[in-house]
Amino acid sequence: MNHQSNMPRKGTRRALGATLTFGVIAIVLALNIAFSFVADRFMWQVDETVTRYIDAKGVSVGSMYTATDAFMTLIGESAIPMVEKMNAERAERGEEPITINIKFCAERDKIYGAEKLRMIQYTAMALQKEFPHAVKVEYLNIEQNPSQVQKYKATSSTNIYPHQIIFEFGTEYRVTSYDYFFLTNDTNSKEHWAYNGEQKFASLLLALTRAESPIAGFITNHGEKLENCQSFRNLVERAGFDVVDIDLSKDEIPADCRLLICYDPQTDFIGLGHDAYVEGDKSEIDKLDAFLDKAYSFMLFVNKDTPELTVLEEYMEEWGVTIARAENAEGDVDTLTIRDQVMKLDKDGYIPVAEYVTVGGGASITEDMRNVSYPATVVFPNATAIVMSESYRKTHVDVDETTGVTEAYTYGSYYRNGISRYFHDVFKTGASASAEAFGKQYQVATQLERFNLMTISLESRTLQETNYISTQEPSYVAVFGSTEFASDTVLDSASYGNADVLNATLRHMGREVVPANLEFKAFKKYDVDTNAYVVDAGKMIGITLFMTVMPVAVCVIAGVCVNVKRKYR
Repeated sequence: MNHQSNMPRKGTRRALGATLTFGVIAIVLALNIAFSFVADRFMWQVDETVTRYIDAKGVSVGSMYTATDAFMTLIGESAIPMVEKMNAERAERGEEPITINIKFCAERDKIYGAEKLRMIQYTAMALQKEFPHAVKVEYLNIEQNPSQVQKYKATSSTNIYPHQIIFEFGTEYRVTSYDYFFLTNDTNSKEHWAYNGEQKFASLLLALTRAESPIAGFITNHGEKLENCQSFRNLVERAGFDVVDIDLSKDEIPADCRLLICYDPQTDFIGLGHDAYVEGDKSEIDKLDAFLDKAYSFMLFVNKDTPELTVLEEYMEEWGVTIARAENAEGDVDTLTIRDQVMKLDKDGYIPVAEYVTVGGGASITEDMRNVSYPATVVFPNATAIVMSESYRKTHVDVDETTGVTEAYTYGSYYRNGISRYFHDVFKTGASASAEAFGKQYQVATQLERFNLMTISLESRTLQETNYISTQEPSYVAVFGSTEFASDTVLDSASYGNADVLNATLRHMGREVVPANLEFKAFKKYDVDTNAYVVDAGKMIGITLFMTVMPVAVCVIAGVCVNVKRKYR
Protein backbone atom coordinates (compact mmCIF):
# COMPACT_ATOMS: atom_id res chain seq x y z
CA MET A 1 0.00 0.00 0.00
CA ASN A 2 2.78 2.42 0.93
CA HIS A 3 4.57 1.67 -2.26
CA GLN A 4 1.47 2.28 -4.37
CA SER A 5 0.56 5.48 -2.49
CA ASN A 6 4.02 6.93 -3.09
CA MET A 7 3.79 6.54 -6.89
CA PRO A 8 1.55 9.57 -7.54
CA ARG A 9 3.65 11.67 -5.21
CA LYS A 10 6.88 10.75 -7.04
CA GLY A 11 5.21 11.41 -10.37
CA THR A 12 4.01 14.78 -9.15
CA ARG A 13 7.51 15.66 -7.98
CA ARG A 14 9.05 14.67 -11.30
CA ALA A 15 6.48 16.74 -13.19
CA LEU A 16 7.04 19.66 -10.87
CA GLY A 17 10.81 19.35 -11.28
CA ALA A 18 10.54 19.22 -15.06
CA THR A 19 8.17 22.20 -15.06
CA LEU A 20 10.53 24.21 -12.85
CA THR A 21 13.50 23.26 -15.02
CA PHE A 22 11.84 24.34 -18.26
CA GLY A 23 10.44 27.42 -16.54
CA VAL A 24 13.86 28.48 -15.32
CA ILE A 25 15.36 27.90 -18.80
CA ALA A 26 12.57 29.93 -20.40
CA ILE A 27 13.04 32.77 -17.91
CA VAL A 28 16.82 32.78 -18.49
CA LEU A 29 16.32 32.87 -22.27
CA ALA A 30 13.76 35.66 -21.98
CA LEU A 31 16.06 37.65 -19.71
CA ASN A 32 18.95 37.09 -22.12
CA ILE A 33 16.93 38.31 -25.09
CA ALA A 34 15.62 41.28 -23.14
CA PHE A 35 19.09 42.19 -21.90
CA SER A 36 20.54 41.89 -25.42
CA PHE A 37 17.84 44.18 -26.78
CA VAL A 38 18.29 46.78 -24.03
CA ALA A 39 22.09 46.58 -24.26
CA ASP A 40 21.92 47.11 -28.01
CA ARG A 41 19.38 49.92 -27.70
CA PHE A 42 21.34 51.83 -25.07
CA MET A 43 24.80 50.76 -26.29
CA TRP A 44 25.93 49.07 -23.08
CA GLN A 45 29.46 47.86 -23.69
CA VAL A 46 32.73 47.05 -21.92
CA ASP A 47 35.92 48.25 -23.61
CA GLU A 48 38.83 46.11 -22.37
CA THR A 49 41.59 47.71 -24.46
CA VAL A 50 44.60 49.38 -22.87
CA THR A 51 44.88 52.10 -25.49
CA ARG A 52 41.56 53.35 -26.77
CA TYR A 53 43.06 55.39 -29.60
CA ILE A 54 45.90 57.82 -30.25
CA ASP A 55 44.87 61.39 -31.02
CA ALA A 56 46.57 63.72 -33.50
CA LYS A 57 49.02 64.80 -30.78
CA GLY A 58 50.05 61.22 -30.04
CA VAL A 59 48.21 61.04 -26.71
CA SER A 60 46.24 57.94 -25.70
CA VAL A 61 42.66 59.03 -25.04
CA GLY A 62 39.02 57.93 -25.18
CA SER A 63 37.33 54.83 -26.52
CA MET A 64 37.46 53.91 -30.20
CA TYR A 65 33.77 53.04 -30.11
CA THR A 66 32.54 56.05 -28.15
CA ALA A 67 31.64 59.32 -29.87
CA THR A 68 33.48 62.39 -28.57
CA ASP A 69 31.74 65.35 -26.96
CA ALA A 70 33.06 67.66 -29.70
CA PHE A 71 31.39 65.51 -32.37
CA MET A 72 28.04 65.38 -30.58
CA THR A 73 28.13 69.11 -29.89
CA LEU A 74 28.84 69.95 -33.53
CA ILE A 75 26.02 67.73 -34.82
CA GLY A 76 23.64 68.98 -32.13
CA GLU A 77 24.37 72.65 -32.90
CA SER A 78 24.76 72.54 -36.69
CA ALA A 79 22.85 69.61 -38.24
CA ILE A 80 20.00 68.77 -35.87
CA PRO A 81 18.56 72.34 -35.87
CA MET A 82 18.26 72.09 -39.66
CA VAL A 83 16.29 68.85 -39.28
CA GLU A 84 14.00 70.48 -36.74
CA LYS A 85 13.56 73.53 -38.97
CA MET A 86 12.67 71.34 -41.94
CA ASN A 87 10.15 69.36 -39.90
CA ALA A 88 8.56 72.52 -38.54
CA GLU A 89 8.00 73.67 -42.12
CA ARG A 90 6.62 70.25 -43.06
CA ALA A 91 4.26 70.34 -40.06
CA GLU A 92 2.82 73.65 -41.26
CA ARG A 93 2.07 71.98 -44.60
CA GLY A 94 0.53 68.97 -42.87
CA GLU A 95 3.37 66.64 -43.89
CA GLU A 96 5.00 63.89 -41.85
CA PRO A 97 8.38 64.63 -40.21
CA ILE A 98 11.55 63.21 -41.75
CA THR A 99 14.80 61.99 -40.22
CA ILE A 100 18.42 61.59 -41.22
CA ASN A 101 18.54 57.95 -42.31
CA ILE A 102 21.81 56.04 -42.09
CA LYS A 103 21.38 52.82 -44.05
CA PHE A 104 23.85 49.95 -43.93
CA CYS A 105 23.59 47.66 -46.95
CA ALA A 106 23.87 44.36 -45.07
CA GLU A 107 22.26 42.68 -42.09
CA ARG A 108 23.12 43.98 -38.63
CA ASP A 109 25.09 40.89 -37.60
CA LYS A 110 27.28 41.10 -40.72
CA ILE A 111 28.00 44.76 -40.06
CA TYR A 112 28.82 44.02 -36.42
CA GLY A 113 31.05 41.11 -37.44
CA ALA A 114 33.25 43.29 -39.67
CA GLU A 115 35.64 45.30 -37.50
CA LYS A 116 35.85 48.41 -39.69
CA LEU A 117 32.12 48.51 -40.42
CA ARG A 118 31.44 48.02 -36.71
CA MET A 119 33.29 51.26 -35.93
CA ILE A 120 31.07 53.11 -38.39
CA GLN A 121 28.03 51.31 -36.96
CA TYR A 122 28.79 52.46 -33.41
CA THR A 123 29.17 56.07 -34.54
CA ALA A 124 25.79 55.85 -36.25
CA MET A 125 24.21 54.20 -33.20
CA ALA A 126 25.64 56.89 -30.92
CA LEU A 127 23.94 59.54 -33.06
CA GLN A 128 20.65 57.64 -32.96
CA LYS A 129 20.87 57.31 -29.19
CA GLU A 130 21.64 61.02 -28.70
CA PHE A 131 19.14 62.33 -31.26
CA PRO A 132 16.40 59.65 -31.57
CA HIS A 133 13.93 62.15 -33.06
CA ALA A 134 16.32 63.13 -35.85
CA VAL A 135 18.54 60.13 -36.69
CA LYS A 136 17.51 56.61 -37.66
CA VAL A 137 19.85 53.66 -38.35
CA GLU A 138 18.64 50.94 -40.71
CA TYR A 139 20.03 47.64 -42.04
CA LEU A 140 19.16 46.54 -45.57
CA ASN A 141 19.84 43.06 -46.92
CA ILE A 142 20.52 44.11 -50.50
CA GLU A 143 21.72 40.66 -51.49
CA GLN A 144 18.24 39.21 -50.89
CA ASN A 145 16.30 42.35 -51.78
CA PRO A 146 18.35 44.65 -54.08
CA SER A 147 15.26 46.74 -54.91
CA GLN A 148 15.61 48.43 -51.50
CA VAL A 149 18.41 50.61 -52.87
CA GLN A 150 17.11 51.11 -56.40
CA LYS A 151 16.23 54.77 -55.73
CA TYR A 152 19.86 55.48 -54.79
CA LYS A 153 21.23 54.25 -58.13
CA ALA A 154 22.05 56.73 -60.86
CA THR A 155 20.89 54.24 -63.51
CA SER A 156 19.55 50.70 -63.52
CA SER A 157 23.09 49.44 -64.20
CA THR A 158 24.71 51.32 -61.33
CA ASN A 159 25.82 49.02 -58.51
CA ILE A 160 25.55 49.43 -54.73
CA TYR A 161 27.53 46.98 -52.63
CA PRO A 162 27.09 45.54 -49.09
CA HIS A 163 30.15 47.44 -47.80
CA GLN A 164 28.58 50.79 -48.69
CA ILE A 165 26.56 53.08 -46.42
CA ILE A 166 23.75 55.38 -47.56
CA PHE A 167 23.10 58.73 -45.85
CA GLU A 168 19.69 60.20 -46.64
CA PHE A 169 17.76 63.30 -45.63
CA GLY A 170 14.60 64.09 -47.58
CA THR A 171 15.42 64.00 -51.29
CA GLU A 172 19.17 64.39 -50.67
CA TYR A 173 21.40 61.34 -50.28
CA ARG A 174 25.02 60.24 -50.45
CA VAL A 175 26.34 56.73 -51.09
CA THR A 176 29.70 56.07 -49.43
CA SER A 177 32.10 53.18 -49.01
CA TYR A 178 33.51 52.16 -45.65
CA ASP A 179 36.96 53.23 -46.90
CA TYR A 180 35.74 56.83 -46.87
CA PHE A 181 35.76 56.82 -43.07
CA PHE A 182 39.40 55.74 -42.63
CA LEU A 183 42.82 57.22 -43.30
CA THR A 184 45.55 55.56 -45.33
CA ASN A 185 49.15 56.57 -45.94
CA ASP A 186 48.51 57.09 -49.63
CA THR A 187 45.64 57.18 -52.09
CA ASN A 188 46.39 53.68 -53.38
CA SER A 189 47.11 52.12 -49.98
CA LYS A 190 44.58 49.64 -48.60
CA GLU A 191 46.03 49.67 -45.08
CA HIS A 192 43.98 51.87 -42.77
CA TRP A 193 45.89 53.45 -39.91
CA ALA A 194 43.22 55.68 -38.35
CA TYR A 195 39.46 55.99 -38.02
CA ASN A 196 38.28 59.38 -39.27
CA GLY A 197 34.60 58.58 -38.90
CA GLU A 198 33.50 61.55 -36.81
CA GLN A 199 34.83 64.09 -39.29
CA LYS A 200 33.33 62.21 -42.25
CA PHE A 201 29.97 61.72 -40.50
CA ALA A 202 29.85 65.43 -39.67
CA SER A 203 30.82 66.36 -43.22
CA LEU A 204 28.05 64.22 -44.70
CA LEU A 205 25.35 65.30 -42.25
CA LEU A 206 26.18 69.00 -42.57
CA ALA A 207 26.16 68.75 -46.36
CA LEU A 208 22.87 66.82 -46.40
CA THR A 209 20.96 69.04 -44.00
CA ARG A 210 21.85 72.29 -45.70
CA ALA A 211 21.88 71.02 -49.28
CA GLU A 212 20.04 72.80 -52.05
CA SER A 213 19.53 71.21 -55.44
CA PRO A 214 22.34 72.72 -57.56
CA ILE A 215 22.09 73.31 -61.30
CA ALA A 216 24.03 71.42 -63.95
CA GLY A 217 24.17 73.28 -67.25
CA PHE A 218 24.59 71.51 -70.60
CA ILE A 219 26.23 73.94 -73.01
CA THR A 220 24.29 74.09 -76.28
CA ASN A 221 25.77 76.62 -78.74
CA HIS A 222 28.73 74.74 -80.24
CA GLY A 223 26.89 72.04 -82.14
CA GLU A 224 26.80 69.77 -79.08
CA LYS A 225 24.92 66.56 -79.90
CA LEU A 226 22.75 66.47 -76.80
CA GLU A 227 20.21 64.19 -78.47
CA ASN A 228 22.73 61.35 -78.03
CA CYS A 229 23.08 61.66 -74.25
CA GLN A 230 19.58 61.71 -72.75
CA SER A 231 20.50 58.90 -70.35
CA PHE A 232 23.45 60.96 -69.18
CA ARG A 233 21.18 63.92 -68.51
CA ASN A 234 18.91 61.63 -66.49
CA LEU A 235 21.92 60.35 -64.56
CA VAL A 236 22.95 63.91 -63.66
CA GLU A 237 19.40 64.59 -62.43
CA ARG A 238 19.43 61.44 -60.32
CA ALA A 239 22.72 62.62 -58.81
CA GLY A 240 20.88 65.60 -57.32
CA PHE A 241 21.20 68.31 -59.98
CA ASP A 242 18.56 70.37 -61.74
CA VAL A 243 19.49 70.09 -65.44
CA VAL A 244 19.21 73.12 -67.74
CA ASP A 245 20.54 74.08 -71.18
CA ILE A 246 22.83 77.11 -71.42
CA ASP A 247 23.83 79.12 -74.50
CA LEU A 248 27.15 80.35 -73.19
CA SER A 249 27.41 83.08 -75.84
CA LYS A 250 24.16 84.73 -74.70
CA ASP A 251 23.09 83.42 -71.30
CA GLU A 252 24.55 84.24 -67.95
CA ILE A 253 25.44 81.18 -65.90
CA PRO A 254 22.79 80.80 -63.14
CA ALA A 255 23.94 81.67 -59.63
CA ASP A 256 23.02 78.16 -58.40
CA CYS A 257 24.93 76.40 -61.20
CA ARG A 258 27.71 74.16 -59.90
CA LEU A 259 28.56 72.11 -62.99
CA LEU A 260 28.93 72.88 -66.71
CA ILE A 261 28.99 70.04 -69.25
CA CYS A 262 30.17 70.32 -72.86
CA TYR A 263 29.26 67.16 -74.77
CA ASP A 264 30.83 66.66 -78.21
CA PRO A 265 31.43 70.30 -79.31
CA GLN A 266 31.75 70.87 -83.07
CA THR A 267 32.59 74.59 -83.12
CA ASP A 268 34.98 76.66 -81.05
CA PHE A 269 34.27 78.77 -77.98
CA ILE A 270 34.22 82.53 -78.30
CA GLY A 271 37.38 84.11 -76.92
CA LEU A 272 38.90 87.57 -76.93
CA GLY A 273 40.41 87.08 -80.37
CA HIS A 274 37.47 85.23 -81.89
CA ASP A 275 35.58 86.72 -84.85
CA ALA A 276 32.26 86.44 -83.02
CA TYR A 277 33.56 88.30 -79.96
CA VAL A 278 31.75 91.58 -79.36
CA GLU A 279 33.74 94.34 -77.65
CA GLY A 280 32.47 94.94 -74.13
CA ASP A 281 30.93 91.51 -73.77
CA LYS A 282 32.43 88.72 -71.76
CA SER A 283 33.88 85.97 -73.91
CA GLU A 284 32.73 82.41 -73.28
CA ILE A 285 36.17 81.56 -71.98
CA ASP A 286 35.94 84.48 -69.54
CA LYS A 287 32.61 83.13 -68.31
CA LEU A 288 33.99 79.62 -67.97
CA ASP A 289 37.09 80.86 -66.17
CA ALA A 290 35.08 83.00 -63.73
CA PHE A 291 32.79 80.03 -63.12
CA LEU A 292 35.71 77.74 -62.23
CA ASP A 293 37.21 80.44 -60.01
CA LYS A 294 34.17 79.90 -57.76
CA ALA A 295 35.32 76.34 -57.07
CA TYR A 296 32.82 74.75 -59.46
CA SER A 297 33.30 72.00 -62.06
CA PHE A 298 33.47 71.46 -65.82
CA MET A 299 33.12 68.22 -67.80
CA LEU A 300 34.25 67.93 -71.43
CA PHE A 301 33.57 65.02 -73.79
CA VAL A 302 35.57 64.76 -77.03
CA ASN A 303 36.37 61.94 -79.46
CA LYS A 304 38.50 61.01 -82.46
CA ASP A 305 36.35 63.18 -84.74
CA THR A 306 36.46 66.34 -82.62
CA PRO A 307 37.68 69.22 -84.83
CA GLU A 308 40.38 71.64 -83.72
CA LEU A 309 38.91 74.01 -81.14
CA THR A 310 41.73 76.51 -80.82
CA VAL A 311 40.27 78.83 -78.18
CA LEU A 312 38.86 76.07 -75.96
CA GLU A 313 41.96 73.91 -76.28
CA GLU A 314 44.25 76.79 -75.33
CA TYR A 315 42.22 77.30 -72.18
CA MET A 316 42.17 73.55 -71.43
CA GLU A 317 45.97 73.52 -71.61
CA GLU A 318 45.96 75.75 -68.53
CA TRP A 319 44.23 72.83 -66.78
CA GLY A 320 46.82 70.36 -68.04
CA VAL A 321 44.66 68.97 -70.85
CA THR A 322 45.77 68.53 -74.46
CA ILE A 323 43.78 66.58 -77.05
CA ALA A 324 46.26 64.27 -78.79
CA ARG A 325 46.78 65.29 -82.41
CA ALA A 326 49.33 64.59 -85.15
CA GLU A 327 50.64 66.87 -87.90
CA ASN A 328 51.99 65.66 -91.23
CA ALA A 329 54.62 67.20 -93.50
CA GLU A 330 52.01 69.32 -95.28
CA GLY A 331 50.89 70.87 -92.00
CA ASP A 332 47.60 68.98 -91.86
CA VAL A 333 46.38 68.01 -88.38
CA ASP A 334 44.52 64.84 -87.44
CA THR A 335 43.10 63.77 -84.07
CA LEU A 336 44.57 60.49 -82.84
CA THR A 337 42.30 57.43 -82.86
CA ILE A 338 42.79 54.79 -80.17
CA ARG A 339 42.81 51.18 -81.24
CA ASP A 340 43.40 48.05 -79.19
CA GLN A 341 43.24 44.68 -80.92
CA VAL A 342 43.66 42.74 -77.66
CA MET A 343 41.56 44.50 -75.00
CA LYS A 344 38.50 45.19 -77.13
CA LEU A 345 34.78 44.55 -77.52
CA ASP A 346 34.55 44.79 -81.30
CA LYS A 347 36.24 43.00 -84.17
CA ASP A 348 38.51 45.87 -85.26
CA GLY A 349 39.55 47.15 -81.83
CA TYR A 350 37.92 50.59 -81.89
CA ILE A 351 35.94 49.86 -78.72
CA PRO A 352 38.85 49.45 -76.32
CA VAL A 353 38.35 48.18 -72.79
CA ALA A 354 39.95 50.64 -70.40
CA GLU A 355 42.21 49.85 -67.48
CA TYR A 356 41.48 51.38 -64.09
CA VAL A 357 44.23 53.59 -62.74
CA THR A 358 44.81 52.19 -59.25
CA VAL A 359 47.29 54.72 -57.85
CA GLY A 360 47.50 58.50 -57.59
CA GLY A 361 44.86 61.19 -57.22
CA GLY A 362 42.59 59.93 -60.01
CA ALA A 363 42.31 56.47 -58.47
CA SER A 364 40.15 57.77 -55.61
CA ILE A 365 37.26 58.29 -58.04
CA THR A 366 36.95 54.60 -58.87
CA GLU A 367 37.96 53.19 -55.49
CA ASP A 368 34.48 51.85 -54.68
CA MET A 369 34.20 50.26 -58.12
CA ARG A 370 37.55 48.51 -57.72
CA ASN A 371 36.83 47.30 -54.20
CA VAL A 372 34.88 44.27 -55.45
CA SER A 373 35.84 40.84 -56.71
CA TYR A 374 35.15 41.65 -60.37
CA PRO A 375 35.27 45.38 -61.23
CA ALA A 376 32.85 46.41 -63.97
CA THR A 377 34.05 46.67 -67.55
CA VAL A 378 34.52 50.28 -68.71
CA VAL A 379 34.70 51.08 -72.42
CA PHE A 380 35.69 54.14 -74.48
CA PRO A 381 34.29 53.63 -78.01
CA ASN A 382 35.79 55.69 -80.86
CA ALA A 383 38.18 57.34 -78.46
CA THR A 384 41.06 59.75 -78.73
CA ALA A 385 43.83 60.26 -76.19
CA ILE A 386 44.30 62.99 -73.59
CA VAL A 387 47.88 64.20 -73.13
CA MET A 388 49.23 66.23 -70.23
CA SER A 389 50.13 69.78 -71.24
CA GLU A 390 53.80 70.66 -71.67
CA SER A 391 53.36 73.55 -69.22
CA TYR A 392 52.81 71.02 -66.43
CA ARG A 393 55.63 69.46 -64.48
CA LYS A 394 55.57 65.67 -64.46
CA THR A 395 56.29 64.14 -61.06
CA HIS A 396 57.18 60.48 -60.71
CA VAL A 397 56.28 58.66 -57.49
CA ASP A 398 58.23 55.47 -56.81
CA VAL A 399 57.13 52.43 -54.84
CA ASP A 400 57.57 53.10 -51.13
CA GLU A 401 56.44 50.59 -48.51
CA THR A 402 56.67 53.17 -45.71
CA THR A 403 54.01 55.35 -47.35
CA GLY A 404 51.94 52.50 -48.78
CA VAL A 405 52.72 53.22 -52.45
CA THR A 406 52.63 49.78 -54.02
CA GLU A 407 52.85 50.86 -57.66
CA ALA A 408 54.81 53.69 -59.27
CA TYR A 409 52.81 56.46 -60.95
CA THR A 410 53.10 60.00 -62.30
CA TYR A 411 51.01 63.15 -62.00
CA GLY A 412 51.26 66.67 -63.32
CA SER A 413 51.49 69.92 -61.37
CA TYR A 414 51.30 73.58 -62.28
CA TYR A 415 52.06 76.65 -60.21
CA ARG A 416 51.90 80.18 -61.53
CA ASN A 417 50.76 83.52 -60.13
CA GLY A 418 49.59 81.91 -56.91
CA ILE A 419 47.54 79.24 -58.71
CA SER A 420 48.22 75.56 -58.00
CA ARG A 421 46.70 72.90 -60.24
CA TYR A 422 47.15 69.15 -60.52
CA PHE A 423 46.57 66.73 -63.39
CA HIS A 424 45.70 63.06 -62.75
CA ASP A 425 44.77 60.20 -65.03
CA VAL A 426 41.71 58.07 -64.21
CA PHE A 427 41.52 55.53 -67.04
CA LYS A 428 44.21 54.38 -69.46
CA THR A 429 44.46 51.97 -72.35
CA GLY A 430 46.19 48.65 -72.04
CA ALA A 431 49.80 48.21 -73.14
CA SER A 432 48.55 46.55 -76.35
CA ALA A 433 46.89 49.75 -77.63
CA SER A 434 48.06 51.98 -80.44
CA ALA A 435 47.13 55.39 -81.82
CA GLU A 436 46.33 56.02 -85.48
CA ALA A 437 46.51 59.22 -87.51
CA PHE A 438 45.95 59.85 -91.22
CA GLY A 439 44.69 56.29 -91.58
CA LYS A 440 47.78 54.51 -90.29
CA GLN A 441 49.51 53.62 -87.05
CA TYR A 442 51.14 56.66 -85.49
CA GLN A 443 52.20 55.59 -81.97
CA VAL A 444 52.33 52.37 -79.94
CA ALA A 445 51.68 52.10 -76.20
CA THR A 446 54.04 50.41 -73.76
CA GLN A 447 53.51 49.19 -70.22
CA LEU A 448 55.04 52.41 -68.88
CA GLU A 449 53.53 54.78 -71.47
CA ARG A 450 49.85 54.07 -72.09
CA PHE A 451 47.27 56.45 -73.51
CA ASN A 452 45.04 58.47 -71.20
CA LEU A 453 41.31 57.99 -71.85
CA MET A 454 39.96 59.99 -68.90
CA THR A 455 41.68 62.62 -66.78
CA ILE A 456 40.76 64.96 -63.96
CA SER A 457 42.42 68.25 -63.04
CA LEU A 458 41.88 70.27 -59.90
CA GLU A 459 42.73 73.61 -58.40
CA SER A 460 42.63 73.21 -54.63
CA ARG A 461 41.07 75.72 -52.24
CA THR A 462 40.04 75.64 -48.58
CA LEU A 463 37.62 78.26 -47.28
CA GLN A 464 37.13 78.79 -43.56
CA GLU A 465 33.40 79.20 -42.84
CA THR A 466 33.51 79.36 -39.03
CA ASN A 467 35.98 78.55 -36.27
CA TYR A 468 34.69 74.99 -36.39
CA ILE A 469 33.95 74.35 -40.05
CA SER A 470 35.96 74.79 -43.23
CA THR A 471 34.99 73.80 -46.75
CA GLN A 472 37.24 72.02 -49.23
CA GLU A 473 36.37 73.75 -52.49
CA PRO A 474 38.55 72.61 -55.36
CA SER A 475 37.63 73.40 -58.94
CA TYR A 476 37.52 70.30 -61.14
CA VAL A 477 37.89 69.76 -64.87
CA ALA A 478 37.13 66.20 -65.99
CA VAL A 479 37.87 65.29 -69.62
CA PHE A 480 36.70 62.12 -71.39
CA GLY A 481 38.37 61.01 -74.63
CA SER A 482 35.14 59.44 -75.90
CA THR A 483 31.70 60.97 -76.40
CA GLU A 484 30.17 57.51 -76.76
CA PHE A 485 31.40 56.80 -73.23
CA ALA A 486 28.25 58.64 -72.07
CA SER A 487 25.96 57.73 -74.94
CA ASP A 488 22.50 56.26 -74.40
CA THR A 489 23.58 52.92 -75.88
CA VAL A 490 26.40 52.45 -73.38
CA LEU A 491 24.73 53.87 -70.27
CA ASP A 492 21.54 51.89 -70.79
CA SER A 493 23.50 48.63 -70.91
CA ALA A 494 24.06 46.69 -67.70
CA SER A 495 27.21 45.20 -69.24
CA TYR A 496 29.37 48.26 -68.64
CA GLY A 497 30.45 50.29 -65.62
CA ASN A 498 30.39 53.65 -67.42
CA ALA A 499 27.35 54.85 -65.47
CA ASP A 500 29.13 54.03 -62.22
CA VAL A 501 32.15 56.04 -63.36
CA LEU A 502 30.03 59.10 -64.16
CA ASN A 503 28.14 58.83 -60.90
CA ALA A 504 31.39 58.49 -58.92
CA THR A 505 32.89 61.46 -60.76
CA LEU A 506 29.89 63.66 -59.95
CA ARG A 507 30.14 62.70 -56.27
CA HIS A 508 33.89 63.28 -56.27
CA MET A 509 33.51 66.78 -57.65
CA GLY A 510 31.03 67.79 -54.95
CA ARG A 511 32.05 70.09 -52.15
CA GLU A 512 33.10 68.56 -48.86
CA VAL A 513 32.44 70.28 -45.55
CA VAL A 514 35.33 69.63 -43.16
CA PRO A 515 34.76 70.16 -39.42
CA ALA A 516 37.95 71.75 -38.13
CA ASN A 517 37.73 70.59 -34.49
CA LEU A 518 37.26 66.85 -35.01
CA GLU A 519 40.36 64.66 -34.91
CA PHE A 520 41.00 61.21 -36.30
CA LYS A 521 41.50 58.18 -34.04
CA ALA A 522 44.76 56.42 -34.82
CA PHE A 523 44.85 52.67 -34.33
CA LYS A 524 47.08 50.97 -31.82
CA LYS A 525 47.48 47.33 -30.82
CA TYR A 526 44.63 46.25 -28.57
CA ASP A 527 45.61 44.26 -25.47
CA VAL A 528 43.61 43.13 -22.47
CA ASP A 529 43.64 45.90 -19.87
CA THR A 530 45.42 44.06 -17.05
CA ASN A 531 46.01 47.35 -15.24
CA ALA A 532 42.30 47.63 -14.57
CA TYR A 533 42.33 44.34 -12.71
CA VAL A 534 45.67 44.22 -10.86
CA VAL A 535 46.00 40.93 -8.92
CA ASP A 536 49.13 39.89 -7.01
CA ALA A 537 50.48 36.33 -6.94
CA GLY A 538 48.88 35.45 -3.58
CA LYS A 539 45.44 36.53 -4.71
CA MET A 540 45.84 34.65 -7.98
CA ILE A 541 46.60 31.42 -6.08
CA GLY A 542 43.64 31.99 -3.76
CA ILE A 543 41.27 32.63 -6.68
CA THR A 544 42.56 29.51 -8.48
CA LEU A 545 42.06 27.32 -5.43
CA PHE A 546 38.62 28.78 -4.80
CA MET A 547 37.47 28.22 -8.40
CA THR A 548 38.88 24.66 -8.28
CA VAL A 549 37.52 23.60 -4.87
CA MET A 550 34.15 25.34 -4.98
CA PRO A 551 32.48 23.10 -7.64
CA VAL A 552 33.73 19.97 -5.84
CA ALA A 553 32.51 21.23 -2.47
CA VAL A 554 29.08 22.07 -3.88
CA CYS A 555 28.76 18.59 -5.35
CA VAL A 556 29.87 16.91 -2.09
CA ILE A 557 27.46 18.93 0.05
CA ALA A 558 24.60 18.27 -2.36
CA GLY A 559 25.38 14.52 -2.31
CA VAL A 560 25.49 14.37 1.47
CA CYS A 561 22.16 16.19 1.76
CA VAL A 562 20.48 13.80 -0.67
CA ASN A 563 21.83 10.71 1.11
CA VAL A 564 20.82 11.98 4.57
CA LYS A 565 17.32 12.83 3.34
CA ARG A 566 16.88 9.36 1.82
CA LYS A 567 18.16 7.65 5.01
CA TYR A 568 15.74 9.41 7.33
CA ARG A 569 12.72 9.62 4.98
